[in-house]
Amino acid sequence: MLSSRQKFYLMIGLISGTFFFTVCLGPIFTLFLLKLGGREKLIGFLSILPSIAGISSLWIVRYISRRPVRSFILSAWILFAIEVCFLPVFILANFFPSNIILLIFCILLFLFYFPTQGYVYAWFPVIESVIPHGERGYFLGLLRISLTLAGYGFLQISSRILGSDPDFMKFFYVVLMIVVISILFPFFLSYTGIPETQKEISNGFSLFTEFGEILRNRDHRTYFRFLFLWTFITGISGPFLIPFYKTELGMSTSFCVTLVSANTLGYGFSVFGWGKLVDRHGSRYVLFVSCVLAVIHMILLAHIHIFPSFLIKNFLIVVSFLGGVVFAGQLMGDTTRRMALSPEKNKFSYFAYMLVFGAQLPAVIASPLSGLIIQKNRNFHLGLYGIYQIMLILTGLLYVLLLYQILEMKPLKEKPVIDLLKDSITESLMKVRDVIASPP
Repeated sequence: MLSSRQKFYLMIGLISGTFFFTVCLGPIFTLFLLKLGGREKLIGFLSILPSIAGISSLWIVRYISRRPVRSFILSAWILFAIEVCFLPVFILANFFPSNIILLIFCILLFLFYFPTQGYVYAWFPVIESVIPHGERGYFLGLLRISLTLAGYGFLQISSRILGSDPDFMKFFYVVLMIVVISILFPFFLSYTGIPETQKEISNGFSLFTEFGEILRNRDHRTYFRFLFLWTFITGISGPFLIPFYKTELGMSTSFCVTLVSANTLGYGFSVFGWGKLVDRHGSRYVLFVSCVLAVIHMILLAHIHIFPSFLIKNFLIVVSFLGGVVFAGQLMGDTTRRMALSPEKNKFSYFAYMLVFGAQLPAVIASPLSGLIIQKNRNFHLGLYGIYQIMLILTGLLYVLLLYQILEMKPLKEKPVIDLLKDSITESLMKVRDVIASPP
Protein backbone atom coordinates (compact mmCIF):
# COMPACT_ATOMS: atom_id res chain seq x y z
CA MET A 1 0.00 0.00 0.00
CA LEU A 2 1.04 3.60 -0.50
CA SER A 3 1.94 6.21 2.07
CA SER A 4 -0.07 9.43 2.39
CA ARG A 5 2.50 11.30 0.34
CA GLN A 6 2.46 8.65 -2.39
CA LYS A 7 -1.35 8.76 -2.50
CA PHE A 8 -1.15 12.52 -2.92
CA TYR A 9 1.29 12.15 -5.83
CA LEU A 10 -0.98 9.50 -7.37
CA MET A 11 -3.98 11.80 -7.00
CA ILE A 12 -2.17 14.69 -8.74
CA GLY A 13 -1.10 12.38 -11.58
CA LEU A 14 -4.60 10.97 -12.09
CA ILE A 15 -6.22 14.41 -12.02
CA SER A 16 -3.79 16.03 -14.48
CA GLY A 17 -4.10 13.03 -16.80
CA THR A 18 -7.79 13.66 -17.42
CA PHE A 19 -7.62 17.26 -18.62
CA PHE A 20 -6.76 16.32 -22.20
CA PHE A 21 -9.72 13.93 -22.28
CA THR A 22 -12.14 16.35 -20.58
CA VAL A 23 -11.25 19.52 -22.46
CA CYS A 24 -9.63 18.51 -25.76
CA LEU A 25 -11.10 15.16 -26.81
CA GLY A 26 -14.62 16.37 -26.10
CA PRO A 27 -15.60 19.94 -26.96
CA ILE A 28 -12.36 21.48 -28.31
CA PHE A 29 -11.59 18.84 -30.94
CA THR A 30 -15.22 18.60 -32.04
CA LEU A 31 -15.44 22.39 -32.46
CA PHE A 32 -12.11 22.35 -34.32
CA LEU A 33 -13.46 19.72 -36.72
CA LEU A 34 -16.57 21.82 -37.33
CA LYS A 35 -14.30 24.81 -38.01
CA LEU A 36 -12.44 22.74 -40.60
CA GLY A 37 -15.73 21.85 -42.28
CA GLY A 38 -16.18 18.39 -40.78
CA ARG A 39 -19.66 16.92 -41.00
CA GLU A 40 -21.67 14.49 -38.87
CA LYS A 41 -20.44 11.42 -40.79
CA LEU A 42 -16.81 12.28 -40.00
CA ILE A 43 -17.57 13.03 -36.35
CA GLY A 44 -19.42 9.73 -36.07
CA PHE A 45 -16.43 7.89 -37.54
CA LEU A 46 -13.92 9.61 -35.26
CA SER A 47 -16.05 8.82 -32.20
CA ILE A 48 -15.56 5.10 -32.80
CA LEU A 49 -11.76 5.26 -32.96
CA PRO A 50 -11.47 4.30 -29.25
CA SER A 51 -13.60 1.24 -29.96
CA ILE A 52 -11.57 0.27 -33.02
CA ALA A 53 -8.37 0.68 -31.02
CA GLY A 54 -9.87 -1.39 -28.21
CA ILE A 55 -10.98 -4.26 -30.41
CA SER A 56 -7.67 -4.36 -32.28
CA SER A 57 -5.60 -4.22 -29.07
CA LEU A 58 -7.06 -7.22 -27.27
CA TRP A 59 -3.82 -9.07 -27.85
CA ILE A 60 -2.13 -6.86 -25.22
CA VAL A 61 -4.53 -7.92 -22.45
CA ARG A 62 -2.31 -10.79 -21.31
CA TYR A 63 0.85 -8.66 -21.52
CA ILE A 64 -0.64 -5.86 -19.41
CA SER A 65 -2.09 -8.29 -16.87
CA ARG A 66 1.43 -9.54 -16.17
CA ARG A 67 2.95 -6.07 -15.59
CA PRO A 68 0.06 -3.62 -15.10
CA VAL A 69 2.02 -0.93 -13.21
CA ARG A 70 4.74 -0.76 -15.85
CA SER A 71 2.06 -0.57 -18.57
CA PHE A 72 0.17 2.06 -16.55
CA ILE A 73 3.13 4.43 -16.34
CA LEU A 74 4.47 3.73 -19.83
CA SER A 75 1.04 4.44 -21.33
CA ALA A 76 0.96 7.80 -19.51
CA TRP A 77 4.30 8.87 -21.04
CA ILE A 78 3.24 7.77 -24.54
CA LEU A 79 -0.07 9.62 -24.21
CA PHE A 80 1.73 12.81 -23.23
CA ALA A 81 4.11 12.49 -26.18
CA ILE A 82 1.20 12.16 -28.62
CA GLU A 83 -0.59 15.10 -27.00
CA VAL A 84 2.45 17.25 -27.81
CA CYS A 85 2.27 16.07 -31.43
CA PHE A 86 -1.24 17.56 -31.75
CA LEU A 87 0.05 21.10 -31.26
CA PRO A 88 1.55 21.69 -34.76
CA VAL A 89 -1.74 20.61 -36.35
CA PHE A 90 -3.48 23.81 -35.25
CA ILE A 91 -0.67 25.97 -36.64
CA LEU A 92 -0.55 24.06 -39.94
CA ALA A 93 -4.32 24.51 -40.31
CA ASN A 94 -3.60 28.12 -41.34
CA PHE A 95 -1.45 27.03 -44.29
CA PHE A 96 -2.66 23.63 -45.56
CA PRO A 97 -5.99 22.50 -47.05
CA SER A 98 -8.52 21.16 -44.58
CA ASN A 99 -8.42 17.66 -46.10
CA ILE A 100 -4.72 17.29 -45.27
CA ILE A 101 -5.23 18.62 -41.75
CA LEU A 102 -8.14 16.25 -41.21
CA LEU A 103 -6.01 13.31 -42.35
CA ILE A 104 -3.15 14.21 -39.99
CA PHE A 105 -5.60 14.83 -37.18
CA CYS A 106 -7.31 11.44 -37.67
CA ILE A 107 -3.98 9.59 -37.71
CA LEU A 108 -2.84 11.24 -34.47
CA LEU A 109 -6.19 10.57 -32.85
CA PHE A 110 -6.05 6.91 -33.84
CA LEU A 111 -2.52 6.58 -32.48
CA PHE A 112 -3.58 8.31 -29.26
CA TYR A 113 -6.27 5.75 -28.49
CA PHE A 114 -3.93 2.74 -28.45
CA PRO A 115 -1.97 3.77 -25.32
CA THR A 116 -5.29 5.02 -23.91
CA GLN A 117 -6.57 1.47 -24.12
CA GLY A 118 -3.51 0.12 -22.34
CA TYR A 119 -3.91 2.77 -19.64
CA VAL A 120 -7.57 1.83 -19.12
CA TYR A 121 -6.76 -1.89 -19.00
CA ALA A 122 -4.17 -1.28 -16.27
CA TRP A 123 -6.12 1.34 -14.28
CA PHE A 124 -8.41 -0.99 -12.33
CA PRO A 125 -5.83 -3.54 -11.10
CA VAL A 126 -3.37 -0.77 -10.20
CA ILE A 127 -5.87 1.29 -8.17
CA GLU A 128 -7.27 -1.86 -6.56
CA SER A 129 -3.80 -2.94 -5.46
CA VAL A 130 -2.63 0.36 -3.91
CA ILE A 131 -5.83 1.78 -2.37
CA PRO A 132 -7.27 -0.32 0.48
CA HIS A 133 -10.90 -1.38 0.16
CA GLY A 134 -11.97 0.80 3.08
CA GLU A 135 -10.38 3.89 1.56
CA ARG A 136 -11.52 3.53 -2.06
CA GLY A 137 -14.81 5.35 -1.61
CA TYR A 138 -13.09 8.38 -0.11
CA PHE A 139 -10.20 8.29 -2.61
CA LEU A 140 -12.41 7.93 -5.70
CA GLY A 141 -14.92 10.45 -4.40
CA LEU A 142 -12.17 13.01 -3.78
CA LEU A 143 -10.72 12.22 -7.20
CA ARG A 144 -14.01 12.75 -9.00
CA ILE A 145 -14.93 16.00 -7.29
CA SER A 146 -11.40 17.31 -7.92
CA LEU A 147 -11.69 16.33 -11.59
CA THR A 148 -15.01 18.14 -11.81
CA LEU A 149 -13.83 21.40 -10.26
CA ALA A 150 -10.53 21.47 -12.17
CA GLY A 151 -12.19 20.42 -15.44
CA TYR A 152 -14.85 23.08 -15.03
CA GLY A 153 -12.18 25.71 -14.42
CA PHE A 154 -10.20 24.79 -17.53
CA LEU A 155 -13.35 24.64 -19.64
CA GLN A 156 -14.26 28.16 -18.52
CA ILE A 157 -10.75 29.41 -19.36
CA SER A 158 -10.97 27.66 -22.74
CA SER A 159 -14.32 29.30 -23.41
CA ARG A 160 -12.83 32.75 -22.79
CA ILE A 161 -9.81 32.03 -24.98
CA LEU A 162 -11.90 30.75 -27.89
CA GLY A 163 -14.58 33.42 -27.90
CA SER A 164 -17.60 33.24 -30.18
CA ASP A 165 -15.82 32.55 -33.49
CA PRO A 166 -12.19 31.45 -32.87
CA ASP A 167 -9.43 31.16 -35.42
CA PHE A 168 -7.08 28.14 -35.46
CA MET A 169 -4.45 29.79 -33.26
CA LYS A 170 -6.93 30.12 -30.42
CA PHE A 171 -7.46 26.36 -30.55
CA PHE A 172 -3.66 26.05 -30.39
CA TYR A 173 -3.48 28.18 -27.22
CA VAL A 174 -6.15 26.08 -25.49
CA VAL A 175 -4.46 22.78 -26.32
CA LEU A 176 -1.05 24.22 -25.39
CA MET A 177 -2.41 25.16 -21.96
CA ILE A 178 -3.67 21.62 -21.40
CA VAL A 179 -0.50 19.96 -22.70
CA VAL A 180 1.72 22.05 -20.41
CA ILE A 181 -0.31 20.98 -17.39
CA SER A 182 -0.47 17.36 -18.59
CA ILE A 183 3.27 16.87 -18.02
CA LEU A 184 2.28 16.33 -14.37
CA PHE A 185 0.41 13.19 -15.50
CA PRO A 186 3.30 10.84 -16.35
CA PHE A 187 5.76 12.63 -14.02
CA PHE A 188 3.77 12.10 -10.82
CA LEU A 189 2.72 8.56 -11.75
CA SER A 190 6.40 7.72 -12.20
CA TYR A 191 7.42 9.61 -9.03
CA THR A 192 4.77 7.89 -6.88
CA GLY A 193 6.73 4.63 -6.71
CA ILE A 194 3.80 2.27 -7.24
CA PRO A 195 4.84 -1.33 -6.53
CA GLU A 196 4.12 -3.89 -9.24
CA THR A 197 0.88 -5.79 -8.62
CA GLN A 198 0.41 -9.52 -8.46
CA LYS A 199 0.63 -11.05 -11.90
CA GLU A 200 -2.29 -12.86 -13.49
CA ILE A 201 -0.85 -15.82 -15.31
CA SER A 202 -2.77 -18.29 -17.45
CA ASN A 203 -1.35 -21.31 -19.21
CA GLY A 204 -3.41 -20.80 -22.33
CA PHE A 205 -5.09 -17.91 -24.05
CA SER A 206 -8.26 -18.18 -26.05
CA LEU A 207 -10.19 -14.95 -26.38
CA PHE A 208 -13.57 -16.36 -27.31
CA THR A 209 -13.30 -19.37 -25.00
CA GLU A 210 -12.56 -17.18 -22.00
CA PHE A 211 -15.26 -14.66 -22.91
CA GLY A 212 -17.70 -17.53 -23.43
CA GLU A 213 -16.97 -18.80 -19.94
CA ILE A 214 -17.78 -15.37 -18.54
CA LEU A 215 -21.11 -15.22 -20.39
CA ARG A 216 -22.17 -18.68 -19.21
CA ASN A 217 -22.88 -17.02 -15.90
CA ARG A 218 -26.48 -15.73 -16.03
CA ASP A 219 -25.70 -12.55 -14.08
CA HIS A 220 -22.77 -11.72 -16.37
CA ARG A 221 -24.90 -12.39 -19.44
CA THR A 222 -27.74 -10.15 -18.24
CA TYR A 223 -25.33 -7.37 -17.34
CA PHE A 224 -23.58 -7.69 -20.69
CA ARG A 225 -26.89 -7.22 -22.56
CA PHE A 226 -27.53 -4.07 -20.54
CA LEU A 227 -24.01 -2.72 -21.12
CA PHE A 228 -24.15 -3.41 -24.86
CA LEU A 229 -27.54 -1.72 -25.29
CA TRP A 230 -26.61 1.24 -23.07
CA THR A 231 -23.42 1.88 -25.03
CA PHE A 232 -25.32 1.55 -28.31
CA ILE A 233 -27.89 4.13 -27.15
CA THR A 234 -25.27 6.64 -26.00
CA GLY A 235 -23.41 6.14 -29.29
CA ILE A 236 -26.47 7.32 -31.22
CA SER A 237 -26.64 10.78 -29.70
CA GLY A 238 -23.55 11.38 -27.54
CA PRO A 239 -21.03 12.39 -30.25
CA PHE A 240 -23.52 14.74 -31.92
CA LEU A 241 -24.65 16.94 -29.04
CA ILE A 242 -22.06 19.63 -29.76
CA PRO A 243 -22.88 19.64 -33.52
CA PHE A 244 -26.53 19.91 -32.45
CA TYR A 245 -25.78 22.96 -30.31
CA LYS A 246 -23.52 24.54 -32.93
CA THR A 247 -25.19 23.80 -36.28
CA GLU A 248 -28.83 23.22 -35.37
CA LEU A 249 -29.34 25.72 -32.56
CA GLY A 250 -26.73 28.22 -33.78
CA MET A 251 -24.86 28.55 -30.48
CA SER A 252 -21.44 30.22 -30.40
CA THR A 253 -18.26 28.24 -29.86
CA SER A 254 -17.69 29.68 -26.39
CA PHE A 255 -21.26 28.87 -25.31
CA CYS A 256 -20.87 25.27 -26.53
CA VAL A 257 -17.90 24.96 -24.17
CA THR A 258 -20.01 26.54 -21.41
CA LEU A 259 -22.62 23.81 -21.92
CA VAL A 260 -19.93 21.15 -21.52
CA SER A 261 -18.89 22.94 -18.30
CA ALA A 262 -22.48 22.74 -17.02
CA ASN A 263 -22.52 19.04 -17.85
CA THR A 264 -19.28 18.56 -15.92
CA LEU A 265 -20.70 20.37 -12.88
CA GLY A 266 -23.84 18.23 -12.98
CA TYR A 267 -21.67 15.13 -12.93
CA GLY A 268 -19.40 16.29 -10.13
CA PHE A 269 -22.06 17.66 -7.80
CA SER A 270 -24.27 14.57 -8.05
CA VAL A 271 -21.76 11.73 -8.02
CA PHE A 272 -21.59 11.57 -4.20
CA GLY A 273 -25.37 11.47 -3.98
CA TRP A 274 -25.53 8.64 -6.49
CA GLY A 275 -22.85 6.82 -4.49
CA LYS A 276 -24.96 7.03 -1.34
CA LEU A 277 -27.97 5.69 -3.26
CA VAL A 278 -25.85 2.77 -4.48
CA ASP A 279 -24.80 1.99 -0.91
CA ARG A 280 -28.39 2.24 0.31
CA HIS A 281 -30.44 0.71 -2.49
CA GLY A 282 -27.97 -0.98 -4.84
CA SER A 283 -26.79 -0.54 -8.41
CA ARG A 284 -30.03 -1.63 -10.12
CA TYR A 285 -32.00 1.13 -8.40
CA VAL A 286 -29.47 3.80 -9.41
CA LEU A 287 -29.36 2.54 -13.00
CA PHE A 288 -33.17 2.51 -13.20
CA VAL A 289 -33.64 6.02 -11.78
CA SER A 290 -30.82 7.53 -13.84
CA CYS A 291 -32.21 5.99 -17.03
CA VAL A 292 -35.68 7.41 -16.25
CA LEU A 293 -33.97 10.81 -15.94
CA ALA A 294 -32.18 10.10 -19.23
CA VAL A 295 -35.56 9.78 -20.97
CA ILE A 296 -36.56 13.19 -19.57
CA HIS A 297 -33.18 14.64 -20.63
CA MET A 298 -33.57 13.46 -24.22
CA ILE A 299 -37.17 14.69 -24.47
CA LEU A 300 -36.18 18.14 -23.16
CA LEU A 301 -33.29 18.39 -25.64
CA ALA A 302 -35.57 17.37 -28.49
CA HIS A 303 -37.98 20.20 -27.67
CA ILE A 304 -35.52 22.91 -26.66
CA HIS A 305 -36.00 24.66 -30.01
CA ILE A 306 -39.65 25.48 -29.27
CA PHE A 307 -38.77 27.53 -26.18
CA PRO A 308 -38.75 31.33 -26.56
CA SER A 309 -35.46 32.43 -28.07
CA PHE A 310 -34.49 34.59 -25.09
CA LEU A 311 -34.82 31.56 -22.77
CA ILE A 312 -33.10 28.90 -24.89
CA LYS A 313 -29.60 29.51 -23.51
CA ASN A 314 -30.76 29.34 -19.90
CA PHE A 315 -32.74 26.16 -20.51
CA LEU A 316 -29.80 24.61 -22.35
CA ILE A 317 -27.55 25.19 -19.34
CA VAL A 318 -30.12 23.55 -17.05
CA VAL A 319 -30.62 20.61 -19.42
CA SER A 320 -26.86 20.16 -19.83
CA PHE A 321 -26.49 20.13 -16.05
CA LEU A 322 -29.20 17.45 -15.93
CA GLY A 323 -27.26 15.48 -18.54
CA GLY A 324 -24.24 15.45 -16.22
CA VAL A 325 -26.42 14.22 -13.35
CA VAL A 326 -27.79 11.45 -15.57
CA PHE A 327 -24.33 10.36 -16.70
CA ALA A 328 -23.01 10.32 -13.12
CA GLY A 329 -25.84 8.01 -12.06
CA GLN A 330 -25.42 5.70 -15.01
CA LEU A 331 -21.65 5.54 -14.58
CA MET A 332 -21.84 4.98 -10.82
CA GLY A 333 -24.42 2.23 -11.19
CA ASP A 334 -22.54 0.58 -14.04
CA THR A 335 -19.14 0.74 -12.31
CA THR A 336 -20.35 -0.64 -8.99
CA ARG A 337 -22.31 -3.46 -10.63
CA ARG A 338 -19.39 -4.38 -12.89
CA MET A 339 -17.11 -4.57 -9.84
CA ALA A 340 -19.67 -6.52 -7.79
CA LEU A 341 -20.08 -9.15 -10.52
CA SER A 342 -16.35 -9.58 -11.21
CA PRO A 343 -15.23 -13.20 -10.78
CA GLU A 344 -12.29 -14.25 -8.66
CA LYS A 345 -10.76 -16.12 -11.58
CA ASN A 346 -9.73 -14.18 -14.70
CA LYS A 347 -10.80 -10.90 -13.10
CA PHE A 348 -8.50 -8.85 -15.32
CA SER A 349 -9.85 -10.53 -18.46
CA TYR A 350 -13.43 -9.99 -17.27
CA PHE A 351 -12.94 -6.21 -17.05
CA ALA A 352 -11.05 -6.05 -20.34
CA TYR A 353 -13.60 -8.06 -22.34
CA MET A 354 -16.60 -6.28 -20.83
CA LEU A 355 -14.94 -2.99 -21.77
CA VAL A 356 -14.21 -3.98 -25.36
CA PHE A 357 -17.26 -6.06 -26.29
CA GLY A 358 -19.84 -4.36 -24.07
CA ALA A 359 -18.69 -0.74 -23.92
CA GLN A 360 -16.77 -0.23 -27.19
CA LEU A 361 -18.02 -2.62 -29.88
CA PRO A 362 -21.60 -1.21 -29.87
CA ALA A 363 -20.26 2.28 -30.59
CA VAL A 364 -18.64 0.95 -33.79
CA ILE A 365 -22.15 0.26 -35.04
CA ALA A 366 -24.17 3.11 -33.54
CA SER A 367 -22.10 6.28 -34.01
CA PRO A 368 -21.14 5.99 -37.71
CA LEU A 369 -24.68 4.90 -38.59
CA SER A 370 -26.20 7.79 -36.67
CA GLY A 371 -23.74 10.29 -38.18
CA LEU A 372 -24.45 9.04 -41.71
CA ILE A 373 -28.23 9.27 -41.24
CA ILE A 374 -28.03 12.77 -39.75
CA GLN A 375 -25.79 14.07 -42.53
CA LYS A 376 -27.86 12.56 -45.36
CA ASN A 377 -31.14 13.82 -43.89
CA ARG A 378 -29.84 17.18 -42.69
CA ASN A 379 -32.80 19.06 -44.19
CA PHE A 380 -35.50 16.53 -43.28
CA HIS A 381 -38.38 17.85 -41.15
CA LEU A 382 -41.49 16.25 -39.75
CA GLY A 383 -43.58 19.10 -38.43
CA LEU A 384 -41.63 20.72 -35.61
CA TYR A 385 -38.99 18.01 -35.63
CA GLY A 386 -35.83 17.93 -37.70
CA ILE A 387 -33.42 15.01 -37.98
CA TYR A 388 -31.60 15.96 -34.77
CA GLN A 389 -34.85 16.14 -32.78
CA ILE A 390 -35.98 12.78 -34.18
CA MET A 391 -32.61 11.26 -33.20
CA LEU A 392 -32.97 12.57 -29.63
CA ILE A 393 -36.55 11.27 -29.31
CA LEU A 394 -35.44 7.86 -30.63
CA THR A 395 -32.67 7.80 -28.00
CA GLY A 396 -35.23 8.53 -25.28
CA LEU A 397 -37.46 5.68 -26.49
CA LEU A 398 -34.52 3.27 -26.46
CA TYR A 399 -33.82 4.23 -22.86
CA VAL A 400 -37.34 2.99 -22.07
CA LEU A 401 -36.32 -0.37 -23.56
CA LEU A 402 -33.20 -0.27 -21.40
CA LEU A 403 -35.35 -0.05 -18.28
CA TYR A 404 -36.66 -3.53 -19.03
CA GLN A 405 -33.10 -4.86 -19.16
CA ILE A 406 -32.41 -3.33 -15.75
CA LEU A 407 -35.50 -5.02 -14.29
CA GLU A 408 -34.15 -8.34 -15.63
CA MET A 409 -30.99 -7.99 -13.52
CA LYS A 410 -30.69 -10.18 -10.46
CA PRO A 411 -30.76 -8.27 -7.14
CA LEU A 412 -27.41 -8.05 -5.34
CA LYS A 413 -28.48 -7.76 -1.69
CA GLU A 414 -31.27 -5.39 -2.63
CA LYS A 415 -35.06 -5.43 -3.02
CA PRO A 416 -36.79 -5.54 -6.42
CA VAL A 417 -36.61 -2.15 -8.15
CA ILE A 418 -40.39 -1.64 -8.05
CA ASP A 419 -40.45 -2.17 -4.27
CA LEU A 420 -37.55 0.25 -3.83
CA LEU A 421 -39.37 2.89 -5.88
CA LYS A 422 -42.52 2.38 -3.79
CA ASP A 423 -40.48 2.75 -0.60
CA SER A 424 -38.81 5.93 -1.92
CA ILE A 425 -42.14 7.48 -2.94
CA THR A 426 -43.73 6.49 0.38
CA GLU A 427 -40.81 7.94 2.32
CA SER A 428 -41.00 11.20 0.33
CA LEU A 429 -44.76 11.48 0.90
CA MET A 430 -44.29 10.89 4.62
CA LYS A 431 -41.73 13.72 4.75
CA VAL A 432 -44.13 16.02 2.90
CA ARG A 433 -46.89 15.09 5.37
CA ASP A 434 -44.60 15.84 8.33
CA VAL A 435 -43.69 19.24 6.87
CA ILE A 436 -47.35 20.08 6.31
CA ALA A 437 -48.34 18.90 9.81
CA SER A 438 -45.39 20.57 11.51
CA PRO A 439 -44.04 23.40 9.33
CA PRO A 440 -40.62 24.78 10.28
